Amino acid sequence: MKKKTKIVWIVILVILIGGTTAWFSTRPPKKLYETEKVSRTTVAQTVSVTGELVPREYADLSFTGVGTVEKVLVSRGDAVKAGQVIATLDTSVLRSQLTNANLALSVAVENERLARRGRVTPWEKLAPEEREAKRLATEQARQQVRTLATQIAQTSVVSPIDGIVTKLDIREGETGLAGSVFGRVSKGDDLVLESRVPEADITKLKVGLEATVTFDAFTKDDIFRAGVYEIEPSSTVVQDVVSYVTRFKLIDTDPRLREGMSATNDAITAKSENVLAVPFRAVTREGGKAFVDVSPDGISSKRREVVLGLEGDEGMIEVKSGLSESDYVVTAKVK
Repeated sequence: MKKKTKIVWIVILVILIGGTTAWFSTRPPKKLYETEKVSRTTVAQTVSVTGELVPREYADLSFTGVGTVEKVLVSRGDAVKAGQVIATLDTSVLRSQLTNANLALSVAVENERLARRGRVTPWEKLAPEEREAKRLATEQARQQVRTLATQIAQTSVVSPIDGIVTKLDIREGETGLAGSVFGRVSKGDDLVLESRVPEADITKLKVGLEATVTFDAFTKDDIFRAGVYEIEPSSTVVQDVVSYVTRFKLIDTDPRLREGMSATNDAITAKSENVLAVPFRAVTREGGKAFVDVSPDGISSKRREVVLGLEGDEGMIEVKSGLSESDYVVTAKVK
Protein backbone atom coordinates (compact mmCIF):
# COMPACT_ATOMS: atom_id res chain seq x y z
CA MET A 1 0.00 0.00 0.00
CA LYS A 2 2.75 2.39 0.93
CA LYS A 3 4.58 1.49 -2.28
CA LYS A 4 1.52 2.35 -4.40
CA THR A 5 1.05 5.72 -2.61
CA LYS A 6 4.66 6.58 -3.22
CA ILE A 7 4.30 5.83 -6.92
CA VAL A 8 1.21 8.07 -7.13
CA TRP A 9 3.05 11.02 -5.59
CA ILE A 10 5.96 10.48 -7.95
CA VAL A 11 3.58 10.59 -10.92
CA ILE A 12 1.90 13.78 -9.62
CA LEU A 13 5.29 15.42 -9.13
CA VAL A 14 6.38 14.54 -12.63
CA ILE A 15 3.16 15.96 -14.04
CA LEU A 16 3.60 19.22 -12.08
CA ILE A 17 7.21 19.62 -13.18
CA GLY A 18 6.31 18.91 -16.78
CA GLY A 19 3.37 21.31 -16.73
CA THR A 20 5.40 24.08 -15.16
CA THR A 21 8.19 23.61 -17.68
CA ALA A 22 5.71 23.63 -20.54
CA TRP A 23 4.01 26.82 -19.22
CA PHE A 24 7.29 28.73 -18.90
CA SER A 25 8.47 27.53 -22.31
CA THR A 26 5.27 28.60 -24.06
CA ARG A 27 4.75 31.90 -22.17
CA PRO A 28 5.64 34.93 -24.34
CA PRO A 29 8.84 36.69 -23.24
CA LYS A 30 8.48 39.85 -21.17
CA LYS A 31 8.65 43.10 -23.12
CA LEU A 32 11.63 45.29 -22.35
CA TYR A 33 10.63 48.46 -24.19
CA GLU A 34 7.65 50.75 -24.59
CA THR A 35 7.21 51.51 -28.28
CA GLU A 36 5.19 53.80 -30.50
CA LYS A 37 4.31 53.30 -34.14
CA VAL A 38 5.74 55.79 -36.62
CA SER A 39 2.81 57.70 -38.13
CA ARG A 40 2.03 60.51 -40.51
CA THR A 41 0.77 63.72 -38.97
CA THR A 42 1.07 67.51 -39.05
CA VAL A 43 3.98 69.04 -37.15
CA ALA A 44 3.72 72.75 -36.33
CA GLN A 45 5.61 75.43 -34.43
CA THR A 46 3.60 78.23 -32.86
CA VAL A 47 4.00 81.48 -30.96
CA SER A 48 1.37 81.64 -28.22
CA VAL A 49 0.29 85.03 -26.84
CA THR A 50 -2.73 86.42 -25.05
CA GLY A 51 -4.83 89.15 -26.57
CA GLU A 52 -7.96 91.28 -26.34
CA LEU A 53 -10.77 91.70 -28.82
CA VAL A 54 -10.80 95.37 -29.85
CA PRO A 55 -12.28 97.46 -32.68
CA ARG A 56 -10.09 97.80 -35.75
CA GLU A 57 -9.96 101.55 -35.08
CA TYR A 58 -10.25 102.94 -31.57
CA ALA A 59 -8.72 105.47 -29.19
CA ASP A 60 -8.11 104.98 -25.49
CA LEU A 61 -8.73 108.02 -23.30
CA SER A 62 -6.51 109.21 -20.43
CA PHE A 63 -5.46 112.42 -18.75
CA THR A 64 -1.97 113.82 -19.17
CA GLY A 65 -1.98 115.35 -15.70
CA VAL A 66 -3.21 114.59 -12.19
CA GLY A 67 -6.22 116.23 -10.57
CA THR A 68 -9.80 115.98 -9.39
CA VAL A 69 -12.32 115.13 -12.10
CA GLU A 70 -14.58 118.17 -12.44
CA LYS A 71 -16.89 117.14 -15.28
CA VAL A 72 -17.73 114.01 -17.26
CA LEU A 73 -19.58 115.22 -20.32
CA VAL A 74 -20.55 111.94 -22.03
CA SER A 75 -21.98 108.54 -21.16
CA ARG A 76 -21.19 105.06 -22.38
CA GLY A 77 -22.85 104.46 -25.73
CA ASP A 78 -22.83 108.13 -26.77
CA ALA A 79 -21.74 109.08 -30.28
CA VAL A 80 -18.93 111.65 -30.25
CA LYS A 81 -17.05 113.70 -32.82
CA ALA A 82 -13.32 114.25 -33.12
CA GLY A 83 -12.34 117.15 -30.85
CA GLN A 84 -15.35 116.78 -28.56
CA VAL A 85 -14.54 117.16 -24.85
CA ILE A 86 -15.05 113.95 -22.90
CA ALA A 87 -14.01 114.95 -19.36
CA THR A 88 -12.18 117.74 -17.54
CA LEU A 89 -10.11 118.11 -14.37
CA ASP A 90 -10.56 120.88 -11.82
CA THR A 91 -8.47 123.89 -12.88
CA SER A 92 -9.02 126.27 -9.96
CA VAL A 93 -5.45 125.91 -8.63
CA LEU A 94 -3.89 126.22 -12.07
CA ARG A 95 -5.98 129.27 -12.93
CA SER A 96 -4.91 130.95 -9.70
CA GLN A 97 -1.29 130.20 -10.59
CA LEU A 98 -1.88 131.56 -14.09
CA THR A 99 -3.26 134.82 -12.68
CA ASN A 100 -0.13 135.24 -10.54
CA ALA A 101 2.08 134.34 -13.49
CA ASN A 102 0.43 136.99 -15.67
CA LEU A 103 1.01 139.58 -12.94
CA ALA A 104 4.67 138.55 -12.68
CA LEU A 105 4.96 138.83 -16.47
CA SER A 106 3.50 142.34 -16.40
CA VAL A 107 6.04 143.39 -13.76
CA ALA A 108 8.94 141.88 -15.71
CA VAL A 109 7.84 143.53 -18.96
CA GLU A 110 7.47 146.91 -17.24
CA ASN A 111 10.89 146.63 -15.57
CA GLU A 112 12.52 145.85 -18.89
CA ARG A 113 10.62 148.70 -20.60
CA LEU A 114 11.74 151.20 -17.95
CA ALA A 115 15.32 149.99 -18.21
CA ARG A 116 15.26 150.44 -21.97
CA ARG A 117 13.93 153.98 -21.59
CA GLY A 118 16.93 154.70 -19.40
CA ARG A 119 15.39 157.09 -16.89
CA VAL A 120 18.03 156.22 -14.29
CA THR A 121 20.81 154.72 -16.39
CA PRO A 122 20.72 154.65 -20.20
CA TRP A 123 20.20 151.11 -21.62
CA GLU A 124 23.42 151.32 -23.60
CA LYS A 125 25.42 152.07 -20.47
CA LEU A 126 24.13 149.04 -18.56
CA ALA A 127 26.58 146.17 -18.32
CA PRO A 128 25.87 143.37 -20.84
CA GLU A 129 25.00 140.94 -18.05
CA GLU A 130 22.50 143.43 -16.60
CA ARG A 131 20.74 143.84 -19.94
CA GLU A 132 20.70 140.05 -20.38
CA ALA A 133 19.22 139.62 -16.88
CA LYS A 134 16.36 141.98 -17.74
CA ARG A 135 15.59 140.08 -20.93
CA LEU A 136 15.80 136.70 -19.19
CA ALA A 137 13.46 137.81 -16.41
CA THR A 138 10.83 138.78 -18.99
CA GLU A 139 11.29 135.58 -21.00
CA GLN A 140 11.08 133.38 -17.91
CA ALA A 141 7.87 135.07 -16.81
CA ARG A 142 6.43 134.66 -20.31
CA GLN A 143 7.43 130.96 -20.37
CA GLN A 144 5.72 130.37 -17.03
CA VAL A 145 2.49 131.79 -18.45
CA ARG A 146 2.78 129.49 -21.49
CA THR A 147 3.43 126.44 -19.28
CA LEU A 148 0.40 127.05 -17.08
CA ALA A 149 -1.82 127.73 -20.08
CA THR A 150 -0.70 124.41 -21.59
CA GLN A 151 -1.38 122.57 -18.32
CA ILE A 152 -4.89 124.03 -18.19
CA ALA A 153 -5.53 122.95 -21.77
CA GLN A 154 -4.36 119.43 -20.90
CA THR A 155 -6.95 119.10 -18.14
CA SER A 156 -9.52 118.43 -20.86
CA VAL A 157 -9.61 115.08 -22.64
CA VAL A 158 -11.04 115.22 -26.15
CA SER A 159 -11.93 112.42 -28.52
CA PRO A 160 -9.35 112.14 -31.32
CA ILE A 161 -11.80 110.33 -33.64
CA ASP A 162 -15.47 110.10 -34.51
CA GLY A 163 -17.03 107.08 -32.87
CA ILE A 164 -18.96 105.57 -29.97
CA VAL A 165 -17.95 105.69 -26.30
CA THR A 166 -17.65 101.95 -25.57
CA LYS A 167 -15.82 102.22 -22.25
CA LEU A 168 -16.08 104.85 -19.54
CA ASP A 169 -14.82 104.19 -16.04
CA ILE A 170 -14.59 107.56 -14.31
CA ARG A 171 -16.83 109.72 -12.13
CA GLU A 172 -16.92 113.35 -11.12
CA GLY A 173 -15.02 113.93 -7.89
CA GLU A 174 -12.61 111.04 -8.44
CA THR A 175 -8.88 111.55 -8.93
CA GLY A 176 -7.73 111.45 -12.53
CA LEU A 177 -4.27 109.94 -12.96
CA ALA A 178 -1.83 110.76 -15.73
CA GLY A 179 -1.67 107.99 -18.32
CA SER A 180 -4.36 105.85 -16.67
CA VAL A 181 -6.88 104.78 -19.33
CA PHE A 182 -10.44 105.53 -18.22
CA GLY A 183 -12.36 105.22 -21.47
CA ARG A 184 -12.40 104.24 -25.12
CA VAL A 185 -13.95 105.61 -28.29
CA SER A 186 -14.50 102.93 -30.93
CA LYS A 187 -15.12 103.38 -34.63
CA GLY A 188 -17.09 100.70 -36.44
CA ASP A 189 -18.08 97.15 -35.50
CA ASP A 190 -15.12 95.36 -37.12
CA LEU A 191 -13.32 93.59 -34.26
CA VAL A 192 -9.71 92.37 -34.28
CA LEU A 193 -7.47 90.66 -31.74
CA GLU A 194 -4.70 92.82 -30.33
CA SER A 195 -1.72 91.16 -28.63
CA ARG A 196 1.64 92.23 -27.28
CA VAL A 197 4.30 89.88 -28.62
CA PRO A 198 7.62 89.70 -26.68
CA GLU A 199 10.71 90.79 -28.61
CA ALA A 200 12.08 87.23 -28.39
CA ASP A 201 9.21 86.00 -30.59
CA ILE A 202 8.43 88.95 -32.84
CA THR A 203 10.96 87.94 -35.52
CA LYS A 204 9.07 84.65 -35.96
CA LEU A 205 5.89 86.45 -37.00
CA LYS A 206 4.99 88.06 -40.29
CA VAL A 207 1.82 89.39 -41.87
CA GLY A 208 -0.28 86.59 -43.35
CA LEU A 209 0.61 83.83 -40.89
CA GLU A 210 -2.26 81.60 -39.82
CA ALA A 211 -3.38 81.44 -36.20
CA THR A 212 -5.88 79.61 -34.04
CA VAL A 213 -7.75 81.44 -31.31
CA THR A 214 -9.57 80.33 -28.17
CA PHE A 215 -11.56 82.73 -25.99
CA ASP A 216 -11.70 82.57 -22.20
CA ALA A 217 -15.48 83.04 -22.40
CA PHE A 218 -15.97 79.88 -24.50
CA THR A 219 -14.90 76.26 -24.24
CA LYS A 220 -11.54 75.01 -25.48
CA ASP A 221 -13.39 73.22 -28.29
CA ASP A 222 -14.52 76.59 -29.72
CA ILE A 223 -11.50 77.25 -31.93
CA PHE A 224 -11.48 80.24 -34.28
CA ARG A 225 -9.25 80.78 -37.28
CA ALA A 226 -7.37 84.06 -37.66
CA GLY A 227 -4.41 85.60 -39.45
CA VAL A 228 -1.73 88.16 -38.62
CA TYR A 229 -2.58 91.35 -40.52
CA GLU A 230 -0.57 94.09 -38.78
CA ILE A 231 2.64 94.30 -36.73
CA GLU A 232 3.57 97.71 -35.35
CA PRO A 233 7.17 98.62 -36.28
CA SER A 234 7.98 100.33 -32.99
CA SER A 235 8.10 98.63 -29.62
CA THR A 236 6.29 99.40 -26.40
CA VAL A 237 7.85 98.97 -22.96
CA VAL A 238 5.71 98.05 -19.95
CA GLN A 239 7.49 97.38 -16.65
CA ASP A 240 10.82 96.93 -18.50
CA VAL A 241 9.31 94.31 -20.84
CA VAL A 242 9.72 95.07 -24.54
CA SER A 243 6.91 93.95 -26.82
CA TYR A 244 5.33 94.71 -30.18
CA VAL A 245 1.62 95.26 -30.72
CA THR A 246 0.39 92.66 -33.21
CA ARG A 247 -3.14 92.45 -34.59
CA PHE A 248 -4.97 89.34 -35.77
CA LYS A 249 -7.94 89.40 -38.15
CA LEU A 250 -10.60 86.80 -37.34
CA ILE A 251 -11.63 84.60 -40.27
CA ASP A 252 -14.44 82.92 -38.32
CA THR A 253 -17.18 85.10 -36.86
CA ASP A 254 -19.63 84.44 -34.07
CA PRO A 255 -22.49 86.58 -32.70
CA ARG A 256 -21.26 85.82 -29.16
CA LEU A 257 -18.05 87.80 -29.69
CA ARG A 258 -17.84 91.04 -27.71
CA GLU A 259 -15.33 93.85 -27.48
CA GLY A 260 -12.93 93.36 -24.57
CA MET A 261 -13.01 89.53 -24.56
CA SER A 262 -9.71 87.88 -23.63
CA ALA A 263 -8.20 85.26 -25.92
CA THR A 264 -5.17 83.08 -26.53
CA ASN A 265 -3.67 83.34 -30.02
CA ASP A 266 -1.48 80.55 -31.38
CA ALA A 267 0.25 81.87 -34.49
CA ILE A 268 1.58 79.06 -36.68
CA THR A 269 5.13 80.07 -37.62
CA ALA A 270 6.10 76.82 -39.38
CA LYS A 271 4.17 73.72 -40.43
CA SER A 272 4.88 70.38 -42.13
CA GLU A 273 1.80 68.42 -43.17
CA ASN A 274 1.41 64.66 -43.74
CA VAL A 275 4.96 63.86 -42.62
CA LEU A 276 6.43 60.99 -40.61
CA ALA A 277 6.94 61.97 -36.99
CA VAL A 278 8.12 60.45 -33.72
CA PRO A 279 8.03 61.69 -30.10
CA PHE A 280 10.93 63.84 -28.90
CA ARG A 281 11.75 61.26 -26.23
CA ALA A 282 12.46 58.61 -28.89
CA VAL A 283 15.37 60.59 -30.33
CA THR A 284 18.95 60.68 -29.08
CA ARG A 285 21.70 62.87 -30.47
CA GLU A 286 25.37 62.08 -30.68
CA GLY A 287 28.21 63.68 -32.60
CA GLY A 288 25.89 65.97 -34.55
CA LYS A 289 23.72 63.03 -35.67
CA ALA A 290 20.28 61.81 -34.58
CA PHE A 291 19.33 58.22 -33.75
CA VAL A 292 16.28 56.20 -32.72
CA ASP A 293 15.97 52.64 -31.44
CA VAL A 294 13.64 50.53 -33.59
CA SER A 295 11.91 47.59 -31.92
CA PRO A 296 9.27 45.55 -33.79
CA ASP A 297 8.38 43.42 -30.77
CA GLY A 298 9.34 45.46 -27.69
CA ILE A 299 11.98 42.85 -26.82
CA SER A 300 14.91 43.45 -29.11
CA SER A 301 15.96 46.80 -30.59
CA LYS A 302 18.27 48.14 -33.24
CA ARG A 303 19.76 51.59 -33.42
CA ARG A 304 19.05 53.53 -36.59
CA GLU A 305 20.28 56.93 -37.80
CA VAL A 306 17.57 59.37 -38.91
CA VAL A 307 17.39 62.79 -40.53
CA LEU A 308 15.13 65.14 -38.59
CA GLY A 309 13.02 68.06 -39.73
CA LEU A 310 10.66 70.43 -37.94
CA GLU A 311 10.31 70.24 -34.17
CA GLY A 312 6.68 70.75 -33.21
CA ASP A 313 5.02 72.15 -30.10
CA GLU A 314 3.05 68.98 -29.34
CA GLY A 315 6.04 66.79 -28.46
CA MET A 316 6.55 65.43 -31.99
CA ILE A 317 9.44 65.86 -34.41
CA GLU A 318 9.46 65.34 -38.16
CA VAL A 319 11.57 62.49 -39.58
CA LYS A 320 12.72 63.15 -43.15
CA SER A 321 14.50 59.85 -43.70
CA GLY A 322 15.54 56.67 -41.89
CA LEU A 323 12.10 55.38 -40.89
CA SER A 324 8.90 54.08 -42.49
CA GLU A 325 5.29 53.90 -41.33
CA SER A 326 5.68 50.22 -40.46
CA ASP A 327 8.41 50.91 -37.86
CA TYR A 328 8.00 51.03 -34.10
CA VAL A 329 10.40 53.24 -32.12
CA VAL A 330 11.42 52.82 -28.50
CA THR A 331 10.11 55.60 -26.27
CA ALA A 332 11.10 54.17 -22.86
CA LYS A 333 12.31 51.09 -21.05
CA VAL A 334 9.75 48.97 -19.19
CA LYS A 335 10.28 49.28 -15.47
